[in-house]
Amino acid sequence: MLLLFLNTGGLVFSQNLIQGVMSGWAEEQSGSPSFLFMYEEIDGVVGNRTLIDILTVSAEGHFSFKRPPITTCVYEFEAPPWSWKILARPNEIESDTLTLFKPSSGPTRLRRVMAKSIWGSEHPSWKYDRLRLFAAELDALALYDRMALSGAVGSGTRLVDLNYTDSLDVVFEEACTKLLSDPDFIYPSHYRDLVFALRLQWKRDSGLSSKMLRQVWQEESKADTARTILEKVQSQGWCSSWIEVNKSWYQEVATPSELISWVNKNNSDSIALSLGCTLDEVAVAMWWWELSEPNPIASLWWSNNSNSPLSSLRMLDGAELWNSSDMVNQVWTNPSSDLISLDELEGKWAVILVVKSGSSASMREWSAFRAVERSLQSSRNDIQFVVLSIDGTHLAWDELVDSRQSSSDMVRWVGADTRWLDGLSIVSIPQTIILSPTLEVHSVSNRLPSQGLGKVLVKLK
Repeated sequence: MLLLFLNTGGLVFSQNLIQGVMSGWAEEQSGSPSFLFMYEEIDGVVGNRTLIDILTVSAEGHFSFKRPPITTCVYEFEAPPWSWKILARPNEIESDTLTLFKPSSGPTRLRRVMAKSIWGSEHPSWKYDRLRLFAAELDALALYDRMALSGAVGSGTRLVDLNYTDSLDVVFEEACTKLLSDPDFIYPSHYRDLVFALRLQWKRDSGLSSKMLRQVWQEESKADTARTILEKVQSQGWCSSWIEVNKSWYQEVATPSELISWVNKNNSDSIALSLGCTLDEVAVAMWWWELSEPNPIASLWWSNNSNSPLSSLRMLDGAELWNSSDMVNQVWTNPSSDLISLDELEGKWAVILVVKSGSSASMREWSAFRAVERSLQSSRNDIQFVVLSIDGTHLAWDELVDSRQSSSDMVRWVGADTRWLDGLSIVSIPQTIILSPTLEVHSVSNRLPSQGLGKVLVKLK
């Protein structure tokens, strides 16, 4: 198991490393997470990501990670249930320490609950956050007037002071312009994209039409010629602003019959001309259309344009389930802290109940799980029952082992290892998973023991 294979060691300081620290775990007896799973986000449309490193966290909460080699990257650090998403710039630009905070409120789901992170006070992320908070303050001042102008408050339109609303627009525009002249924001980058997306959202909320928004978008795009479309879609700000401007493009640029005709003729030039964008951005449009409103037209376009740079991203659909060769290479831990190969399950069906210490639902289902096992002992001796802990600390695992009602229960531990969560598609607790006798994943979302799992197991063949 991961927790037993990696050595913590001391801090390593290097020009090739960015330093980080975890904050807010001091009050917990178990301390901060021992490991961070580091992902690189590949696109800002779907949020596809790839695991690139597993970082060791010291007892004091310190960790370090490699600098991006060439371009700014979007990284996500995960220590289930918490996640932190950051931008990291290449070379030696990042000189601040990254701080990852533990939220004060409890988690709302099993994993990827986004938490706060900060760099130093002069970092561009701080500057952007100040602009974002300033936009929220101005938005609160403009709220009533915008509602009145939209007709939401009856005859209130005549009470709107247009000079006042215009002045708020000017103030916000000046704040954006000032930030975009900052050296960290001049070169078209992820941070510039975030400011531009915030600016477009403000303009939309102020009543600017889709046509005018697209004109603003086109003017900005003219200056952004150095990046490829793959580099652009990695930027969350670029994707957000593209969606803000073009989210309903297929309703605005042509009639359905015209679109069908263009796609049938493989005429992307007509679509690009109507959108006022590049041919690469037509691929973004078709990708977004397919995601937001699945339809045969977008699918046909992709079949005619399989060589698009975005094709590989479009085909991604999160992590794939483990197959038998993946499974046989895994190990987990038994209550005696021995490492056991997963091939111990070969030869019989295995039904796994995923649990966590402290979960009352887990404890209830564990009792029902045991009852199902007893009821099938005489009729199905080809099924083995496994309780799997995904507790993130050894202390929580020990507490779970101590809560067993029977020492005969087959209990195993894999920690809060995101590779296991992805490989077995563990999305909730408690959850039941069935493996075949050859260690293939038979199903990952079955009835819980108290809700008819026994009937499912009786029918296994």
